[in-house]
Amino acid sequence: MKRILLLAALTLGASAAPAAALAGEPSGLPREGDTLPYQTTAAYSKSVQVDDLLAPWSKGDTPGAAVLVIQKGQILMKKGYGLANLESKTAIGPDTAFDLASVSKQFTSMAIMILAERGKLSFDDPLSKFFPEFPSHAQKTTVKNLLNHTSGLPDYMELFVKTGKIDKDNKPGGFEPTSKDALELLAHQPELRFAPGDKWEYSNSGYMVLAQIIEKASRERYAQFLKENIFQPLGMNRTLVYDDTRPEVRNRAISYERTESGYKNIDYNALNLIYGDGNVNTTVQDMYKWDQVLYTEKLIKQSTLLQAFTSGKLNNGKETGYGFGWGVADYLGLRRVSHSGGWAGFRTHISRFPAQRFTVVVLSNLGQFNPGVIANKIAKIYLAEKMTFPVAIKVGPEVLQRYVGRYELAPDDIATVSFEDGSLWLKPPQGEKDKLVPISETDFFVEDGEEVRFTFHLDKDGNATSLTRHYYGDVTALRKGH
Repeated sequence: MKRILLLAALTLGASAAPAAALAGEPSGLPREGDTLPYQTTAAYSKSVQVDDLLAPWSKGDTPGAAVLVIQKGQILMKKGYGLANLESKTAIGPDTAFDLASVSKQFTSMAIMILAERGKLSFDDPLSKFFPEFPSHAQKTTVKNLLNHTSGLPDYMELFVKTGKIDKDNKPGGFEPTSKDALELLAHQPELRFAPGDKWEYSNSGYMVLAQIIEKASRERYAQFLKENIFQPLGMNRTLVYDDTRPEVRNRAISYERTESGYKNIDYNALNLIYGDGNVNTTVQDMYKWDQVLYTEKLIKQSTLLQAFTSGKLNNGKETGYGFGWGVADYLGLRRVSHSGGWAGFRTHISRFPAQRFTVVVLSNLGQFNPGVIANKIAKIYLAEKMTFPVAIKVGPEVLQRYVGRYELAPDDIATVSFEDGSLWLKPPQGEKDKLVPISETDFFVEDGEEVRFTFHLDKDGNATSLTRHYYGDVTALRKGH
Protein backbone atom coordinates (compact mmCIF):
# COMPACT_ATOMS: atom_id res chain seq x y z
CA MET A 1 0.00 0.00 0.00
CA LYS A 2 1.06 3.55 -0.58
CA ARG A 3 0.29 4.89 2.87
CA ILE A 4 0.32 2.12 5.45
CA LEU A 5 -2.23 2.37 8.24
CA LEU A 6 -1.16 0.95 11.58
CA LEU A 7 -3.72 2.78 13.69
CA ALA A 8 -4.97 2.92 17.24
CA ALA A 9 -6.97 5.52 19.05
CA LEU A 10 -9.23 7.47 21.37
CA THR A 11 -11.56 10.32 22.24
CA LEU A 12 -10.39 13.79 23.11
CA GLY A 13 -9.81 14.82 26.70
CA ALA A 14 -11.54 17.98 27.94
CA SER A 15 -8.55 19.76 29.45
CA ALA A 16 -7.09 22.72 27.59
CA ALA A 17 -3.40 23.50 27.16
CA PRO A 18 -2.07 26.79 28.51
CA ALA A 19 -1.84 29.43 25.80
CA ALA A 20 1.94 29.65 26.27
CA ALA A 21 2.30 26.07 25.13
CA LEU A 22 1.23 27.07 21.62
CA ALA A 23 4.01 29.60 21.24
CA GLY A 24 6.65 26.89 21.09
CA GLU A 25 8.57 24.58 23.35
CA PRO A 26 9.45 25.30 26.97
CA SER A 27 12.20 27.89 27.27
CA GLY A 28 15.72 27.07 28.37
CA LEU A 29 15.96 23.66 26.73
CA PRO A 30 19.39 22.05 27.10
CA ARG A 31 21.40 20.57 24.30
CA GLU A 32 20.28 17.36 22.64
CA GLY A 33 20.52 14.41 25.02
CA ASP A 34 20.86 16.44 28.24
CA THR A 35 18.40 16.04 31.10
CA LEU A 36 15.51 18.47 30.74
CA PRO A 37 15.26 20.94 33.66
CA TYR A 38 11.64 20.01 34.42
CA GLN A 39 12.24 16.25 34.47
CA THR A 40 12.28 14.28 37.69
CA THR A 41 14.92 11.64 38.23
CA ALA A 42 12.24 9.01 37.54
CA ALA A 43 11.35 10.67 34.23
CA TYR A 44 15.01 10.76 33.27
CA SER A 45 15.39 7.06 33.99
CA LYS A 46 12.47 6.45 31.64
CA SER A 47 14.22 8.39 28.89
CA VAL A 48 17.22 6.08 29.41
CA GLN A 49 14.87 3.14 28.84
CA VAL A 50 13.80 4.75 25.56
CA ASP A 51 17.48 5.14 24.63
CA ASP A 52 17.95 1.43 25.30
CA LEU A 53 14.91 0.64 23.15
CA LEU A 54 16.33 2.63 20.23
CA ALA A 55 19.92 1.43 20.77
CA PRO A 56 19.99 -0.74 17.60
CA TRP A 57 19.60 2.44 15.56
CA SER A 58 22.11 4.51 17.53
CA LYS A 59 25.35 3.10 16.14
CA GLY A 60 25.80 5.85 13.57
CA ASP A 61 25.84 3.61 10.49
CA THR A 62 22.13 2.89 9.92
CA PRO A 63 18.95 4.81 9.13
CA GLY A 64 16.93 5.42 12.27
CA ALA A 65 14.24 7.56 13.82
CA ALA A 66 13.34 10.79 15.57
CA VAL A 67 11.35 10.43 18.79
CA LEU A 68 9.21 12.95 20.64
CA VAL A 69 7.59 12.33 24.03
CA ILE A 70 5.24 14.95 25.53
CA GLN A 71 3.43 15.01 28.85
CA LYS A 72 1.29 17.87 30.14
CA GLY A 73 2.77 20.29 27.64
CA GLN A 74 6.38 19.48 28.50
CA ILE A 75 8.80 17.73 26.18
CA LEU A 76 10.22 14.74 28.06
CA MET A 77 12.24 13.51 25.08
CA LYS A 78 13.12 15.01 21.71
CA LYS A 79 15.90 13.03 20.16
CA GLY A 80 17.27 11.48 16.98
CA TYR A 81 18.75 8.00 16.51
CA GLY A 82 20.73 6.93 13.46
CA LEU A 83 21.39 8.71 10.18
CA ALA A 84 19.15 10.85 8.01
CA ASN A 85 21.52 10.42 5.07
CA LEU A 86 23.92 7.48 4.88
CA GLU A 87 26.01 9.02 2.12
CA SER A 88 26.70 12.30 3.94
CA LYS A 89 26.62 10.70 7.42
CA THR A 90 24.08 13.33 8.51
CA ALA A 91 22.58 12.42 11.87
CA ILE A 92 18.85 12.43 12.56
CA GLY A 93 17.85 15.24 14.90
CA PRO A 94 14.75 17.15 16.05
CA ASP A 95 15.02 19.35 12.93
CA THR A 96 15.19 16.44 10.45
CA ALA A 97 12.19 16.45 8.09
CA PHE A 98 10.30 13.24 7.27
CA ASP A 99 7.43 12.46 4.91
CA LEU A 100 4.56 11.72 7.32
CA ALA A 101 2.85 9.37 4.84
CA SER A 102 -0.63 8.51 6.19
CA VAL A 103 -0.15 10.59 9.34
CA SER A 104 -0.77 13.43 6.85
CA LYS A 105 -4.44 12.44 6.78
CA GLN A 106 -5.11 14.25 10.06
CA PHE A 107 -4.05 17.53 8.42
CA THR A 108 -6.41 16.88 5.51
CA SER A 109 -9.25 16.20 7.93
CA MET A 110 -8.40 19.36 9.90
CA ALA A 111 -8.63 21.43 6.71
CA ILE A 112 -12.04 19.90 5.95
CA MET A 113 -13.24 20.71 9.48
CA ILE A 114 -11.99 24.31 9.16
CA LEU A 115 -13.93 24.73 5.91
CA ALA A 116 -17.03 23.15 7.49
CA GLU A 117 -16.95 25.66 10.34
CA ARG A 118 -16.63 28.47 7.79
CA GLY A 119 -19.69 27.24 5.94
CA LYS A 120 -17.75 26.33 2.79
CA LEU A 121 -18.88 22.70 2.90
CA SER A 122 -20.81 20.20 5.00
CA PHE A 123 -19.83 16.72 6.13
CA ASP A 124 -23.07 15.54 4.48
CA ASP A 125 -22.31 17.13 1.10
CA PRO A 126 -22.27 14.55 -1.71
CA LEU A 127 -19.17 14.08 -3.82
CA SER A 128 -21.22 15.09 -6.87
CA LYS A 129 -21.54 18.64 -5.48
CA PHE A 130 -17.83 19.18 -6.05
CA PHE A 131 -17.24 16.85 -9.00
CA PRO A 132 -20.35 16.39 -11.14
CA GLU A 133 -18.22 14.50 -13.67
CA PHE A 134 -18.18 11.47 -11.35
CA PRO A 135 -20.65 8.61 -12.00
CA SER A 136 -24.06 8.59 -10.32
CA HIS A 137 -22.70 6.85 -7.21
CA ALA A 138 -21.12 10.19 -6.25
CA GLN A 139 -24.60 11.44 -5.36
CA LYS A 140 -24.65 8.98 -2.44
CA THR A 141 -21.01 9.31 -1.38
CA THR A 142 -20.58 12.03 1.24
CA VAL A 143 -17.64 13.99 2.60
CA LYS A 144 -18.10 12.05 5.84
CA ASN A 145 -17.81 8.75 3.95
CA LEU A 146 -14.48 9.95 2.59
CA LEU A 147 -13.28 11.08 6.03
CA ASN A 148 -14.01 7.81 7.81
CA HIS A 149 -13.10 5.36 5.00
CA THR A 150 -16.59 4.15 4.14
CA SER A 151 -16.82 5.55 0.59
CA GLY A 152 -16.15 2.37 -1.39
CA LEU A 153 -13.90 4.21 -3.87
CA PRO A 154 -11.44 1.95 -5.71
CA ASP A 155 -7.74 2.38 -4.98
CA TYR A 156 -6.16 4.89 -7.36
CA MET A 157 -2.70 3.33 -6.97
CA GLU A 158 -3.95 -0.07 -8.09
CA LEU A 159 -5.78 1.58 -10.99
CA PHE A 160 -2.67 3.39 -12.24
CA VAL A 161 -0.82 0.07 -12.39
CA LYS A 162 -3.77 -1.94 -13.71
CA THR A 163 -4.35 0.52 -16.56
CA GLY A 164 -0.65 0.53 -17.43
CA LYS A 165 -0.30 4.26 -16.78
CA ILE A 166 2.68 3.76 -14.48
CA ASP A 167 5.42 1.16 -14.46
CA LYS A 168 4.63 -1.68 -12.05
CA ASP A 169 8.33 -1.95 -11.15
CA ASN A 170 8.43 1.75 -10.28
CA LYS A 171 11.31 2.58 -12.60
CA PRO A 172 12.17 6.31 -12.93
CA GLY A 173 11.66 8.14 -16.19
CA GLY A 174 8.03 7.26 -16.82
CA PHE A 175 4.70 8.98 -16.22
CA GLU A 176 4.42 10.72 -12.83
CA PRO A 177 0.72 11.42 -12.24
CA THR A 178 -0.57 14.37 -10.24
CA SER A 179 -3.56 14.45 -7.91
CA LYS A 180 -5.62 15.84 -10.79
CA ASP A 181 -4.69 12.77 -12.84
CA ALA A 182 -5.72 10.50 -9.96
CA LEU A 183 -9.04 12.33 -9.61
CA GLU A 184 -9.74 11.97 -13.34
CA LEU A 185 -8.91 8.27 -13.18
CA LEU A 186 -11.41 7.73 -10.34
CA ALA A 187 -14.05 9.77 -12.16
CA HIS A 188 -13.99 7.19 -14.95
CA GLN A 189 -14.63 4.21 -12.67
CA PRO A 190 -18.30 3.20 -13.09
CA GLU A 191 -18.60 1.17 -9.88
CA LEU A 192 -17.69 1.41 -6.23
CA ARG A 193 -16.20 -1.47 -4.26
CA PHE A 194 -19.29 -1.37 -2.02
CA ALA A 195 -22.21 0.93 -1.30
CA PRO A 196 -21.18 4.01 0.73
CA GLY A 197 -21.46 3.29 4.44
CA ASP A 198 -21.91 -0.45 4.08
CA LYS A 199 -18.30 -1.32 4.92
CA TRP A 200 -15.11 0.15 6.38
CA GLU A 201 -12.11 -0.10 4.06
CA TYR A 202 -9.00 2.01 4.44
CA SER A 203 -8.89 4.33 1.43
CA ASN A 204 -6.04 6.47 0.19
CA SER A 205 -8.33 7.45 -2.68
CA GLY A 206 -10.80 9.00 -0.25
CA TYR A 207 -8.21 11.34 1.25
CA MET A 208 -6.74 12.21 -2.13
CA VAL A 209 -10.26 13.25 -3.18
CA LEU A 210 -10.73 15.22 0.06
CA ALA A 211 -7.65 17.30 -0.84
CA GLN A 212 -9.28 18.11 -4.17
CA ILE A 213 -12.50 19.08 -2.36
CA ILE A 214 -10.44 21.42 -0.18
CA GLU A 215 -9.11 23.09 -3.32
CA LYS A 216 -12.63 23.43 -4.77
CA ALA A 217 -14.15 24.81 -1.58
CA SER A 218 -11.29 27.17 -0.71
CA ARG A 219 -10.26 28.11 -4.26
CA GLU A 220 -6.67 27.64 -3.17
CA ARG A 221 -4.08 24.97 -3.70
CA TYR A 222 -4.19 22.35 -0.95
CA ALA A 223 -0.60 23.12 0.04
CA GLN A 224 -1.33 26.85 0.29
CA PHE A 225 -4.50 26.36 2.30
CA LEU A 226 -2.71 24.19 4.85
CA LYS A 227 0.16 26.66 5.03
CA GLU A 228 -2.09 29.68 5.63
CA ASN A 229 -4.63 28.03 7.94
CA ILE A 230 -2.65 25.43 9.90
CA PHE A 231 1.12 25.61 9.56
CA GLN A 232 1.69 29.37 9.76
CA PRO A 233 -0.80 30.04 12.61
CA LEU A 234 0.93 27.35 14.69
CA GLY A 235 4.47 28.40 13.82
CA MET A 236 5.09 25.10 12.04
CA ASN A 237 7.74 26.71 9.89
CA ARG A 238 9.43 23.42 8.95
CA THR A 239 6.23 21.85 7.63
CA LEU A 240 5.05 21.78 4.02
CA VAL A 241 3.18 19.70 1.47
CA TYR A 242 5.20 18.09 -1.29
CA ASP A 243 3.20 18.26 -4.54
CA ASP A 244 3.66 18.77 -8.26
CA THR A 245 5.35 22.14 -7.63
CA ARG A 246 8.22 20.04 -6.20
CA PRO A 247 9.13 22.36 -3.30
CA GLU A 248 12.47 22.02 -1.55
CA VAL A 249 12.25 20.19 1.78
CA ARG A 250 15.11 21.48 3.89
CA ASN A 251 17.10 18.96 5.94
CA ARG A 252 14.97 16.09 4.68
CA ALA A 253 15.85 12.50 5.55
CA ILE A 254 16.49 10.00 2.77
CA SER A 255 14.44 6.83 3.09
CA TYR A 256 15.95 3.36 2.83
CA GLU A 257 15.21 -0.32 2.93
CA ARG A 258 17.51 -2.99 4.32
CA THR A 259 18.74 -5.54 1.75
CA GLU A 260 21.17 -8.44 1.87
CA SER A 261 23.87 -6.17 0.46
CA GLY A 262 23.19 -3.18 2.70
CA TYR A 263 20.80 -0.23 2.70
CA LYS A 264 19.12 0.89 -0.51
CA ASN A 265 17.76 4.38 -1.21
CA ILE A 266 14.06 3.91 -2.09
CA ASP A 267 12.89 7.53 -2.08
CA TYR A 268 11.63 7.48 -5.65
CA ASN A 269 8.08 6.52 -6.52
CA ALA A 270 6.06 7.51 -9.59
CA LEU A 271 3.22 8.53 -7.24
CA ASN A 272 5.34 10.91 -5.14
CA LEU A 273 3.42 13.99 -6.36
CA ILE A 274 -0.03 12.94 -5.10
CA TYR A 275 -1.19 14.49 -1.84
CA GLY A 276 -4.04 14.52 0.67
CA ASP A 277 -3.53 10.90 1.70
CA GLY A 278 0.12 11.70 2.40
CA ASN A 279 2.98 14.07 1.48
CA VAL A 280 3.02 16.39 4.50
CA ASN A 281 6.71 16.74 5.42
CA THR A 282 7.64 17.87 8.91
CA THR A 283 9.88 17.46 11.98
CA VAL A 284 9.25 16.25 15.51
CA GLN A 285 9.76 19.85 16.67
CA ASP A 286 6.78 20.97 14.60
CA MET A 287 4.75 17.94 15.66
CA TYR A 288 4.95 19.26 19.22
CA LYS A 289 3.09 22.37 18.10
CA TRP A 290 0.51 20.28 16.26
CA ASP A 291 -0.10 18.06 19.28
CA GLN A 292 -0.55 20.96 21.65
CA VAL A 293 -3.08 22.84 19.52
CA LEU A 294 -5.40 19.84 19.62
CA TYR A 295 -6.14 20.66 23.28
CA THR A 296 -7.37 24.13 22.29
CA GLU A 297 -9.80 25.92 19.98
CA LYS A 298 -7.16 27.85 18.09
CA LEU A 299 -8.01 26.14 14.78
CA ILE A 300 -11.55 24.79 15.30
CA LYS A 301 -14.06 24.33 18.09
CA GLN A 302 -13.61 21.36 20.39
CA SER A 303 -17.11 20.18 19.49
CA THR A 304 -16.01 19.89 15.85
CA LEU A 305 -12.68 18.26 16.70
CA LEU A 306 -14.48 15.71 18.86
CA GLN A 307 -15.99 14.27 15.68
CA ALA A 308 -12.47 13.52 14.42
CA PHE A 309 -11.80 11.57 17.62
CA THR A 310 -15.12 9.69 17.59
CA SER A 311 -15.57 6.38 15.79
CA GLY A 312 -17.63 6.48 12.64
CA LYS A 313 -20.56 4.10 12.15
CA LEU A 314 -21.64 1.92 9.26
CA ASN A 315 -25.17 1.93 7.87
CA ASN A 316 -25.97 -0.97 10.22
CA GLY A 317 -24.83 1.03 13.25
CA LYS A 318 -21.57 -0.86 13.80
CA GLU A 319 -18.65 1.32 14.87
CA THR A 320 -15.63 1.43 12.54
CA GLY A 321 -12.89 2.39 15.01
CA TYR A 322 -11.91 5.36 12.82
CA GLY A 323 -12.90 9.02 13.01
CA PHE A 324 -11.67 11.81 10.74
CA GLY A 325 -8.00 11.05 10.06
CA TRP A 326 -7.54 9.28 13.41
CA GLY A 327 -7.93 5.72 14.61
CA VAL A 328 -10.16 5.50 17.69
CA ALA A 329 -9.81 2.74 20.31
CA ASP A 330 -8.82 1.82 23.84
CA TYR A 331 -5.25 0.78 24.54
CA LEU A 332 -4.62 -1.29 27.67
CA GLY A 333 -7.49 0.43 29.45
CA LEU A 334 -6.64 3.98 28.33
CA ARG A 335 -8.42 5.97 25.65
CA ARG A 336 -6.16 6.77 22.69
CA VAL A 337 -6.22 8.38 19.25
CA SER A 338 -3.44 7.49 16.85
CA HIS A 339 -2.31 6.88 13.30
CA SER A 340 0.61 5.33 11.46
CA GLY A 341 1.91 5.72 7.96
CA GLY A 342 4.36 4.30 5.47
CA TRP A 343 5.57 5.54 2.09
CA ALA A 344 8.79 4.61 0.32
CA GLY A 345 11.08 3.92 3.30
CA PHE A 346 9.36 6.33 5.67
CA ARG A 347 7.54 4.84 8.67
CA THR A 348 5.64 7.20 10.99
CA HIS A 349 3.37 7.10 14.01
CA ILE A 350 1.61 9.38 16.49
CA SER A 351 -0.20 8.16 19.62
CA ARG A 352 -2.12 10.58 21.82
CA PHE A 353 -3.59 9.78 25.25
CA PRO A 354 -5.61 12.98 25.81
CA ALA A 355 -6.83 12.21 29.33
CA GLN A 356 -3.20 11.76 30.43
CA ARG A 357 -2.02 14.66 28.21
CA PHE A 358 0.59 12.25 26.86
CA THR A 359 1.82 11.88 23.27
CA VAL A 360 4.48 9.86 21.46
CA VAL A 361 5.66 10.68 17.93
CA VAL A 362 8.05 8.37 16.07
CA LEU A 363 9.33 9.25 12.58
CA SER A 364 11.68 6.85 10.78
CA ASN A 365 13.48 6.62 7.43
CA LEU A 366 13.85 2.82 7.38
CA GLY A 367 11.30 0.61 5.64
CA GLN A 368 11.74 -2.27 8.12
CA PHE A 369 11.23 0.00 11.15
CA ASN A 370 7.91 -0.46 12.99
CA PRO A 371 7.07 2.92 14.58
CA GLY A 372 3.77 1.71 16.05
CA VAL A 373 5.48 -1.03 18.04
CA ILE A 374 8.14 1.40 19.26
CA ALA A 375 5.52 4.00 20.21
CA ASN A 376 3.55 1.37 22.12
CA LYS A 377 6.64 0.35 24.09
CA ILE A 378 7.46 3.98 24.87
CA ALA A 379 3.90 4.56 26.08
CA LYS A 380 4.23 1.55 28.37
CA ILE A 381 7.48 2.93 29.81
CA TYR A 382 5.77 6.15 30.88
CA LEU A 383 2.16 5.07 31.52
CA ALA A 384 2.44 1.47 32.73
CA GLU A 385 1.08 2.26 36.19
CA LYS A 386 -2.11 3.63 34.59
CA MET A 387 -2.58 0.72 32.17
CA THR A 388 -4.43 -2.56 32.62
CA PHE A 389 -2.43 -5.55 31.40
CA PRO A 390 -3.81 -9.04 30.69
CA VAL A 391 -2.86 -11.83 33.09
CA ALA A 392 -1.29 -14.88 31.46
CA ILE A 393 -2.25 -18.40 32.52
CA LYS A 394 -0.73 -21.80 31.81
CA VAL A 395 -2.46 -23.99 29.22
CA GLY A 396 -1.40 -27.56 28.50
CA PRO A 397 0.20 -28.53 25.17
CA GLU A 398 -2.64 -30.91 24.32
CA VAL A 399 -5.00 -27.90 24.20
CA LEU A 400 -2.62 -25.61 22.33
CA GLN A 401 -1.93 -28.18 19.64
CA ARG A 402 -5.64 -28.19 18.69
CA TYR A 403 -5.17 -24.73 17.19
CA VAL A 404 -2.28 -25.52 14.86
CA GLY A 405 -3.25 -24.90 11.26
CA ARG A 406 -3.78 -22.47 8.42
CA TYR A 407 -6.38 -19.70 8.77
CA GLU A 408 -7.73 -17.96 5.68
CA LEU A 409 -8.57 -14.26 5.80
CA ALA A 410 -9.00 -14.20 2.00
CA PRO A 411 -8.03 -16.59 -0.82
CA ASP A 412 -4.45 -15.33 -0.94
CA ASP A 413 -4.29 -14.14 2.67
CA ILE A 414 -3.31 -17.05 4.94
CA ALA A 415 -2.15 -16.89 8.57
CA THR A 416 -0.35 -19.89 10.05
CA VAL A 417 -0.54 -21.02 13.68
CA SER A 418 2.25 -23.34 14.89
CA PHE A 419 3.24 -25.03 18.16
CA GLU A 420 6.91 -24.58 19.03
CA ASP A 421 8.81 -24.92 22.32
CA GLY A 422 5.60 -25.30 24.31
CA SER A 423 3.92 -22.18 22.93
CA LEU A 424 1.63 -21.10 20.10
CA TRP A 425 3.02 -18.85 17.37
CA LEU A 426 1.09 -16.96 14.72
CA LYS A 427 2.66 -16.06 11.38
CA PRO A 428 0.59 -13.42 9.52
CA PRO A 429 0.45 -13.35 5.71
CA GLN A 430 3.23 -10.76 5.80
CA GLY A 431 5.71 -10.12 8.56
CA GLU A 432 7.38 -12.02 11.38
CA LYS A 433 5.64 -14.57 13.58
CA ASP A 434 4.39 -13.60 17.04
CA LYS A 435 4.15 -15.62 20.22
CA LEU A 436 0.60 -16.02 21.54
CA VAL A 437 0.17 -15.91 25.31
CA PRO A 438 -3.01 -17.50 26.79
CA ILE A 439 -5.41 -15.70 29.11
CA SER A 440 -7.92 -18.58 28.83
CA GLU A 441 -8.00 -21.85 26.92
CA THR A 442 -9.34 -20.04 23.84
CA ASP A 443 -8.20 -16.42 24.27
CA PHE A 444 -4.67 -15.12 23.70
CA PHE A 445 -2.66 -11.92 23.36
CA VAL A 446 0.52 -11.18 21.46
CA GLU A 447 3.68 -11.16 23.56
CA ASP A 448 4.96 -7.53 23.72
CA GLY A 449 1.72 -6.51 22.04
CA GLU A 450 -0.88 -7.01 24.75
CA GLU A 451 -3.42 -4.85 22.95
CA VAL A 452 -3.73 -7.42 20.13
CA ARG A 453 -6.06 -10.26 21.20
CA PHE A 454 -7.08 -13.50 19.46
CA THR A 455 -9.93 -15.93 20.09
CA PHE A 456 -10.09 -19.49 18.73
CA HIS A 457 -13.59 -20.81 18.03
CA LEU A 458 -14.33 -24.52 18.55
CA ASP A 459 -16.92 -26.94 17.27
CA LYS A 460 -18.81 -29.34 19.58
CA ASP A 461 -15.90 -31.78 19.44
CA GLY A 462 -13.37 -29.17 20.56
CA ASN A 463 -11.75 -28.69 17.16
CA ALA A 464 -10.76 -25.17 16.07
CA THR A 465 -12.92 -23.87 13.23
CA SER A 466 -11.86 -20.21 13.05
CA LEU A 467 -9.74 -17.49 14.61
CA THR A 468 -10.82 -13.91 15.40
CA ARG A 469 -8.41 -11.03 15.85
CA HIS A 470 -9.68 -8.30 18.17
CA TYR A 471 -7.81 -5.17 17.16
CA TYR A 472 -9.49 -2.08 15.66
CA GLY A 473 -12.55 -4.15 15.06
CA ASP A 474 -12.90 -7.91 14.78
CA VAL A 475 -11.54 -9.89 11.83
CA THR A 476 -12.27 -13.62 11.57
CA ALA A 477 -10.28 -16.16 9.55
CA LEU A 478 -11.61 -19.65 8.79
CA ARG A 479 -9.41 -22.65 9.49
CA LYS A 480 -8.30 -24.37 6.29
CA GLY A 481 -6.47 -27.41 7.62
CA HIS A 482 -2.96 -28.00 8.97
